[in-house]
Amino acid sequence: MQRGSNIGYIIAAFPLIAIGTYLLIKKPLWSFIILFVCNYLISGFTRYYPLPIPISLLMDALIACAILTLLIKTTYEKVEWKRIYNPLALIISIWLLYCILELLNLNRASLSDWSVKVRSMSFYPLIMVIMVSVLITKYKQVKLLLLLWAILTILAALKGYWQKNHGFDATELRWLYVEGGYRTHLISTGVRYFSFFTDAGNYGSCMGFSMVIFSIAAIYIKKHWLKGLYIIAGLAGAYGMIISGTRGALIVPFAGFAFFVILSKKIKIALSTIILIITSFCFLNFTTIGENNALIRRMRSAFDKNDPSLNVRLENQKRLKEHLKDIPFGAGIGFGNTRDINNPDYEFMAIPRDSWFVNIWVQTGVVGLTLYVLVLFSGIIWGGYIIFFKIKNKELRGILAALLAGVVGMTASAYGNELLGQYPNCYLYFISFAVVFMGQYYDKELLEKHELLT
Repeated sequence: MQRGSNIGYIIAAFPLIAIGTYLLIKKPLWSFIILFVCNYLISGFTRYYPLPIPISLLMDALIACAILTLLIKTTYEKVEWKRIYNPLALIISIWLLYCILELLNLNRASLSDWSVKVRSMSFYPLIMVIMVSVLITKYKQVKLLLLLWAILTILAALKGYWQKNHGFDATELRWLYVEGGYRTHLISTGVRYFSFFTDAGNYGSCMGFSMVIFSIAAIYIKKHWLKGLYIIAGLAGAYGMIISGTRGALIVPFAGFAFFVILSKKIKIALSTIILIITSFCFLNFTTIGENNALIRRMRSAFDKNDPSLNVRLENQKRLKEHLKDIPFGAGIGFGNTRDINNPDYEFMAIPRDSWFVNIWVQTGVVGLTLYVLVLFSGIIWGGYIIFFKIKNKELRGILAALLAGVVGMTASAYGNELLGQYPNCYLYFISFAVVFMGQYYDKELLEKHELLT
C-alpha cells in the first residue's frame, strides 16, 4: 500500500518535474539561483531535517545540475565561454593544480579524505568563478543576486533576533546540550547566537560580510527602494555580527571599510569612512563605555593582546610549527578529517587550527600557504585595479567596490576562523570575487545602453 502510494505521488508530480526541468534547461541561470539560495539555508535546514547523505554531496548534486543545464543550453544557444578566460580563473586554476599535485605528497591523507577537503579548498572556488562568468552575464543579474542576498541577510538577522529575545527552540537546544554546542556558545561572557548557521563564528563573519557590502552598495545604488533595502540589510548584518559574539568577525568591517577608502574616488565618502573606522576603533580599544553590556564587552576583548583565547591560539600555532618544520608541502589535504586514536599522528591531528590560513598551512605546508596567499592577494590587487581604472559607470563601480571590500574583510577574518571552507561563505566569497572580474563586461553593457538612450 505504501509503495503504491509513493509511486502515485511520483506519477502525480511528474508533470511538475518535467516543467521544472524544461525551465531550468531553458534558463540555466535559475539552477545557479537555486544553488545560491540553498547554499545560504542548507546548514539551518539540515539542523531540523537531517539528510541521509552529507551536505556536500547534495550541494555537489546542485552544482552538477547547474553545469548540466548549462551544457545542454550550448546545444541550441550560444554561450560566451570566452568569459572564463579571466585572470581570477587562471590564478585559482594554478592553486587547484597544486592541490591535485598534493596527491603525490608522501605524507598525504587517504584519497577519500583528500576528496572531501579539496572541494571547498580549490574545486568550489573555480566552479563558482566559471559559473558566474558564463551565467551572470548582465548587470541586472548581479542586482538579482544582491537582492536575494539582502533578503537572506535580513532573514538571518531576524532568526538571530528571535533566538536572543525568545530563546532557542527544541532542535537548537538539542544541538547545544546534546551535541556539545554549549561549549563555545554558552560561555562566561554571554550567549553567542548562531541563527540558522553552523555556528556563531560562521554567522558573525557572514553577517559582517553582508554589512560591508550592503552599507557601501546603498551609497551608490540609484533606485530608492533598493537603497532602502540595502540599508536595512546592512543594519541587519551589523546586528547579526554583534549578537554572534564573534570577535574575529569584527575585522571584516574594519578591513573592508579601510580597503573601500582606497577604492573610493569621492573624498567626502572616504573621509566619512575613515572617521567611522577610527571612532569605532577608539570606542572599543580606548574606552570602557558600555562595559556592562556583554556583547560590547566581548567585542572589546578582540583588542586585548592578553586575551586567553588569543594566547591559546598562538600556543597551538607554535606546536603546529614544530610538527610542520620538516614537511614543507604539509601533512596532506584531508589530514585530520578522520581521526584514529591509534594513529601515531593523532596528537598532531588533535591540535586545534582555529584559522582557515592555519588549516591551509597544516594541509599544504608553507609552500601551499604561500601560493594560496599569493593567489588571494593577486586577485584582490587585480580586482582593485579593474574597479579603479577600468569601470566608468559610477553605480557599477560602487557595487563592485562593495563586493571587493567584503572579500578583503573576509580574507582578514579567515585568519581567526575557518570560515572560507564553510557554507555559505565558501560560495559567497568567490561569487563576489568573480563578479568583480566580470565588471568590465557589465560596464560595456551599461555604456552601450546609455549610448542607445542618447
